[in-house]
Amino acid sequence: QSPDWFNAWWQNSVTAPDQLRQRVAFALSEIFVVSENGVLVNHADALSSYYDMLADNAFGNFRNILENVTLHPSMGLYLGMLGNSAGSEITGLHADENYAREVQQLFSIGLNRLWPDGSLILNSQNNLIPTYNQNEIEGYAAVFTGWTYYQTNLANGLPPANFFPAYNGTNPMVLVPSHHQLTSKLILDNVVLPPAYGIQLNATNSANVAYDTNDLEQALNSIFNNPNVGPFICRELIQRLVTSNPSRDYVYRVAQVFDNDGTGVRGNMEAVIQAILLDYEARSPDMLSQPAYGKEREPLVRATELARAFPSPPTVSGTYSQTTNQLITITTTSPHNMNNGDTAWLIFTDTSGNPAPTTQGYSITKTSSTNFTVNAPQLVTGTYGQTNGIITAVFSNNGLTSNNPVYIVFTTGGASNGLFVVSNIIDTAHFTVVTTDIVTRAGSCLLPKLSVGGYTQTGTNIVISTTGPDDLVVGNSVFINFTSGIATNGIFQVQSVLDPMHFTVYATFSKNQNENSLSVYALQAPVLNRSGNVVVQQSTWNMSYTDSGTTASLQQSPLRSPTVFNWFYPGYEFPGALASAGLTTPEFQLTTASGVDLQMNFIEGSLLNNIGNTNGLSSFTTGNGAIVMNIAPWMTANYTSDANIPTLVSALNTYLAAGELSADCQSNIVAFVNTNNFSWSTPPTQTQIRDRVRAVIHLIVSSPDYMIQK
Repeated sequence: QSPDWFNAWWQNSVTAPDQLRQRVAFALSEIFVVSENGVLVNHADALSSYYDMLADNAFGNFRNILENVTLHPSMGLYLGMLGNSAGSEITGLHADENYAREVQQLFSIGLNRLWPDGSLILNSQNNLIPTYNQNEIEGYAAVFTGWTYYQTNLANGLPPANFFPAYNGTNPMVLVPSHHQLTSKLILDNVVLPPAYGIQLNATNSANVAYDTNDLEQALNSIFNNPNVGPFICRELIQRLVTSNPSRDYVYRVAQVFDNDGTGVRGNMEAVIQAILLDYEARSPDMLSQPAYGKEREPLVRATELARAFPSPPTVSGTYSQTTNQLITITTTSPHNMNNGDTAWLIFTDTSGNPAPTTQGYSITKTSSTNFTVNAPQLVTGTYGQTNGIITAVFSNNGLTSNNPVYIVFTTGGASNGLFVVSNIIDTAHFTVVTTDIVTRAGSCLLPKLSVGGYTQTGTNIVISTTGPDDLVVGNSVFINFTSGIATNGIFQVQSVLDPMHFTVYATFSKNQNENSLSVYALQAPVLNRSGNVVVQQSTWNMSYTDSGTTASLQQSPLRSPTVFNWFYPGYEFPGALASAGLTTPEFQLTTASGVDLQMNFIEGSLLNNIGNTNGLSSFTTGNGAIVMNIAPWMTANYTSDANIPTLVSALNTYLAAGELSADCQSNIVAFVNTNNFSWSTPPTQTQIRDRVRAVIHLIVSSPDYMIQK
């Protein structure tokens, strides 16, 4: 699931102990671009594996990065190298040129020749000198033929012969020799890789394998050793990490380290990153006064910085019990700091011998500082009345129709739990079932109904996706009402449980379809009596997509740019004064009138929601508990009284913006907070204290002084 991959990215970007590695990996992902937009949609395994590869190599060698990127199935799928077969003069088939073009233009050397300081080399007519042309593209396209999904070698040790194996999104691609082009190939600097000859022409001979792999090795070496790589890649890394307009001297100093780390090693990324971050232009206070210095904080970085600045409270342990209905009561060993409506991620361990409640995010109801309740998932609450053997059940929008099977749990009133058949539909909320019991009674009841997202059918196999853990096991019975697609409603047995949110059933007929509308009802009694231990974690990390939305959006999600050119071009110039001054401002490509509004709304919703919590907890994305931020350490009289608001602004200026807020900006924030917008009672309420701190943080991170990183 792609949202799960995004959630994992956020958790690592905020909490991983190797933050510099994570930051460099993100920078690399914006150079070696693959995107979920397109052929990689629903390939979370490939995307997460690709990003892990970048993180693993962040401080390695650029040559290894180049090869690992080339052979990763994410890149193979995204830019067409996977399944790229040899061209043929007879058939007119040409090898796919997409990756051959982008590996040069975007991932290594750029379009035009550069001096070691990144400036353009001109010929005697003052024209640009291209680094490659169509002939080199065709040569590299031929080199990049014969690679497909991972599979094991043949029994004789030679590479596999199947060019169309099963999907594998995580292992490096492998060579299938019979599909590699054996003609001569022109690569950079007028080097020609020779054609195969003699036994090299035999795809089942080790000499052919050596020829094929040597093609790739020589082609990547020619890119890696090209003099453009150092200045081209180093300038982009400086842009991602330090400043949009590095001086030629800055680029030169770092490019020299790329060429030779001091021990004769080329492409040492650890040395390159060190050179970037420890350079005079990255650290000297003298640079702060330079008007062209610095960079705009891109939206994803802005949000992760905010989450790290105000980390959520540590996890809290406790116990839980559930006795008769959907209500689970939790007692924590220390105050949990949550209020009604807050979301917590709960990890249950049962000690009563019954299945534990599902680990997931829950909306809580606070009963004390160390107690709260949650509702067990996948249960709909309702009421009922029974007269003369007829039970009238009331469940809003239950989705049932006449003759549907349904399991009902009666939690009060004395009716007997069991499996029933709907006899009559009164309206969307009321239906009746028949019972042999003629006692008149009434009370509360539960309906085991799963929250579902959709289903995919391949042949007779139906995979059903739930929006939360379903608690099903193999052999359980479910009733499914398919409200879209072509599938027959009925009772099904669970055939397999793929993960907590996916299970399979078998259809009675074969069909290939992908649909998003159905209702699923469990037909066995839910567990309602259990107890044990619980760990309360504040953040659910359920961020999902952050580049969509009509009122609030960061306009970025990791590995989801609209094209291979990333979310913004490294050479983008914002129209107007900045472009007239000759300044490149890559991140400003996301700085549109509507984009700024959407981004500010996203940050505002994350900081100013959780209106019921006065203990200092706010959360992305709109108070839903995805990433919890804790401002409680700042909610003290030393910071929040009228006289001390300047102290609060100054302290947060240092903490969030490295002291870069102008005096006017600080004065404006102080004046705003000290107006009637945040009236002050004596003594102040917790809400007033919280709102003052939230306002200061919100105004700082929305200010131009903060937006520009220096």
